[in-house]
Amino acid sequence: MKKLLVILGAGSSIPVGMPSVAAIDSLMAGWSDEWAREQRLDNYYSKTWDAVASYYGASTASIRPTPNFEKVLGEMIGLAHWMEPSPFGHALRQLISPDGQPLGMSFGSGPYAATVSVTDQVTYLLKKLAEHMRAQCDSARITAEGGFPQYKALFDRLRATFDVGAFNLNYDTALLTAWPEAFAGFSRDGVFAPNAIHQRTEWGFAYHLHGSVHHSLVHPFGDDVFWQEDLSGTFFDGHQGNATDRRSDNRSFPKTSLIAGGFKLDQLLVEPFQSFYAALIRRVYEADAILIGGYGFGDVHVNRALLNRMRQPGERPPALILTYSRNADPMEFRDDEWGRNVNISLHAPTGFHEPGHASPPHIDELVARGGFEVSSVHKVAIWHGGFVEAVRRIDAWIPWLEGIVDDNALKS
Repeated sequence: MKKLLVILGAGSSIPVGMPSVAAIDSLMAGWSDEWAREQRLDNYYSKTWDAVASYYGASTASIRPTPNFEKVLGEMIGLAHWMEPSPFGHALRQLISPDGQPLGMSFGSGPYAATVSVTDQVTYLLKKLAEHMRAQCDSARITAEGGFPQYKALFDRLRATFDVGAFNLNYDTALLTAWPEAFAGFSRDGVFAPNAIHQRTEWGFAYHLHGSVHHSLVHPFGDDVFWQEDLSGTFFDGHQGNATDRRSDNRSFPKTSLIAGGFKLDQLLVEPFQSFYAALIRRVYEADAILIGGYGFGDVHVNRALLNRMRQPGERPPALILTYSRNADPMEFRDDEWGRNVNISLHAPTGFHEPGHASPPHIDELVARGGFEVSSVHKVAIWHGGFVEAVRRIDAWIPWLEGIVDDNALKS
């Protein structure tokens, strides 16, 4: 069987009841207010969000980022590092504002007050996120969702056709509910198994690159992550207070059961995340085909792994994106961050069309017809009609990924 690499983003889990990034943005705003009230301090998350939104909004560029909870959490890690006293903080502070504090923010007394408070709020928010996602992941709840039969049918068909290996960027259990036999990187008793990951030659794995609701620290101030199968059991999702785990440039990160926000390469330096990322680099070169579902192309470390593979000389693996597009512009005219990142990550800057049509399609009409955009020269196809909805054309796109039919099979 040919090997299929699957990368899953948040959009793939929305049909089975998981929250969107926008929904988590709203939750984070409420949790950050709770923390500020409990601690009787400023809401640093809210103030950082406003600063990020103002900064992006000041640009006249047509392609610019939009704020989201991950971007804001990353900036807060940067702020905590910036405010830390010498010699561990950011040396550039000496050039810009040696004694100053961020505009509109106040902190307690003491040289480490800013760093401790900002880091504490980041940790609190990550722990709340883990708890919330865990509450959404009861298997009976997922299987009762209207999109689950299509979700499971999609993976059943993929596994019947390919040797499948998945890198899940989501924390939820949707994939493992549909595919409980997948190897997740842990032993049967929940112990992380790096040797099994690195020595594994077979596929049949599903790695949670950024963490899982099944992940827990071994104790409240533990460093190791283990797999807690019982979601109603006891979980330790993060250390509270000052972060002491220093990584590049002396930047400190909170120890948590999952990762989110900026500086992802730094966050991936600890296990099990480092082994999962190393496996991604290896497996993307082994893959005969790539399927990307519901991914916003916002993680540079994932995008770069794809780009490094796709730009190599020789035969490229076909890549299919299953997404839900709100932008009606075809890829040839699309002028937004998602479209640009797809072009770069898959090394497919141009040539997108609808098979059998000379002119670029209007995406709303393409979706209604059940069609695909395809860049034939780069072997990249895009389905804009939603992740589980792609099941309706599965008899067309699976043979295309196998390489046994040409682009005409993707005609609407």
